[in-house]
Amino acid sequence: MSKILLTGAQGQVGRELEEQLLLNNHQVISCSHHDLDITNEDEVASMFFNVDFDLVINSAAYTAVDKAEDEKDLAYAVNALGPKYLANGCKQKNIPLIHISTDYVYDNNIEDFHTELETPHTNCVYGNTKLYGEKYVQESGCNAVILRASWIFGRFGKNFVKAMLNLGKTRDTLSVVSDELGNPTPARALATDIVAIANQLLQGRTDAFGIYNYCGHEAISRDEFARVIFKEALKHKLLDHDVFVRSITSQEFGAKAVRPHDSRMSTKKFEETFNLACPKWIDYIEETLKA
Repeated sequence: MSKILLTGAQGQVGRELEEQLLLNNHQVISCSHHDLDITNEDEVASMFFNVDFDLVINSAAYTAVDKAEDEKDLAYAVNALGPKYLANGCKQKNIPLIHISTDYVYDNNIEDFHTELETPHTNCVYGNTKLYGEKYVQESGCNAVILRASWIFGRFGKNFVKAMLNLGKTRDTLSVVSDELGNPTPARALATDIVAIANQLLQGRTDAFGIYNYCGHEAISRDEFARVIFKEALKHKLLDHDVFVRSITSQEFGAKAVRPHDSRMSTKKFEETFNLACPKWIDYIEETLKA
């Protein structure tokens, strides 16, 4: 039995990770922000000094994309400094780190399926802080797997699927942006595959460290994704009326943070390296809606 330190344990990915780790017979040190403040270097160092564990999974993140424009320091502390301190601890103890990053690093005007070979770029504070997090993890020299995930949704926490359902219950029409393309990613599938990666690393695999794209298939636009959500909600009797989705541009929507217009990702490198198939996101819509 391996002992694993899990940060962000109360988040939508963290809660799925805790469940999957326990199902795989791992001993889990589950930490929310209240248990371990990853932005406090001394607190992180104390955890690594006083507690023994075999691997770290960092699912802690500041994900309020628009609020990050005003809360730059907080977003940077959680998304950049936190991973840095965890990576430094992993380097010192010579244990692996699995860290979750984002598709927002692909706001580089390339309208195609993005690969890990591209030079990353972002146009918002959230994306910038996550990019710094990647940079610090790599600079630490620790053995790390960094997964760039996109449009995460699942049974726990807040996400786009639940937001659409809640809005649809009281409205007949909703405006959703049509010029954002990406890949929805089920949190439960992401957690399952992270645990599979952890198992490979704990068994001594040393040739798989690096950055990988991870997402669900197939790619879709935001407005079309909303239409699928409402169709599934009607199918499972979670809505009692049709909701018309009006397609608008991101400029018309007027969000504070600039999001990538095309962050579709190729998962070929991930699937070939770990011999794992990325999920079909449609298979996870029902459980998210019913949650």
